[in-house]
Amino acid sequence: MQIGLAGYGAWGHMHAAAIGRIDGLTLAGVLCHGDQSAALARQELPGVAVHRDLATLLADPTIELVDIVVPNHLHAAMAVAALDAGKHVLLEKPMATTLADAERVVAAVDRSGRYLGVGLELHVSRQWAKVRELIADGAIGRTHYANLTLFRRPFRGGSGNWRRTSSTVGSWILEEPIHYIDLLLWYFRERGLPVEVAADGIASPVGAGMYDAFTATLRFADGAYAVFSQCLGGFEHSLVLEIAGDQGALRTWWSGVIDRTHTPDFELKLRRAGAETAEIIEVKKSGEVFELEEQLRRLVVDVPARTPLVSARDALPSLKICLEIERALAERRPIKLAWL
Repeated sequence: MQIGLAGYGAWGHMHAAAIGRIDGLTLAGVLCHGDQSAALARQELPGVAVHRDLATLLADPTIELVDIVVPNHLHAAMAVAALDAGKHVLLEKPMATTLADAERVVAAVDRSGRYLGVGLELHVSRQWAKVRELIADGAIGRTHYANLTLFRRPFRGGSGNWRRTSSTVGSWILEEPIHYIDLLLWYFRERGLPVEVAADGIASPVGAGMYDAFTATLRFADGAYAVFSQCLGGFEHSLVLEIAGDQGALRTWWSGVIDRTHTPDFELKLRRAGAETAEIIEVKKSGEVFELEEQLRRLVVDVPARTPLVSARDALPSLKICLEIERALAERRPIKLAWL
């Protein structure tokens, strides 16, 4: 499968390297907006066409799938253009910075009949997907509580400081927490979607809608609830998840010098239903660098079958909740969630 990579920043480099390691995938073209990234691509990717605008990349008839790894505000428009050009799409999260744009992406998928997968790659994690497997197997009974905390260093600015500009990043709630809101919805799937979100946070001087720290609580109709907290005033990259069901519980954590480390530390402990003590569940490898490669590897099978790991439609709830967390923070009140 011939891949066109849109974006050659730090994460784009990771995509390019992973594509080069996977049998059945070939990097056929790369889109670079800046002169520096274009020069770097020509140096590092010999034989790969370097494009300076999306139209020329989409005009290449050999490219079958466009892998979109650009600043957040460009995701939706690029995805729609690629689908309308007859290309399949792998779209970095968030798929849009507004609900209206996300719905445009869903509509474009429906009318094109093409594959679109959203880059919520933790669904193939040997650690985070194992949690879902244990819940589905009834290891802790019916899930009724979760607390997921991300403590990390501040976000890197990215090219042109796009991650620290609200008009390009959308918000720091969309930038990374969308991964973990998506996980919590997955873990509580049997409960349905939450009916209310409440939040509190510490505003950042960077700009409106940006928070150095926040905590959000998702409440479900039957009384179950899940909490997510992010602190950008920390150091390194640390995640801790605790989940309790009506019969058991689990705790898992992940820690690395940076989020993209190849040598993290992690552990998963489970107290099964009916047991008095916890056991360690073996996890061989965990981290977004490994999960990215696994999601890319799946393209060879998933694209012909039109079976994305996370479809645009399936990614809508986590996007909507992140946007409603922003509103709960801005308005300082709980927000009722309406689902069609």
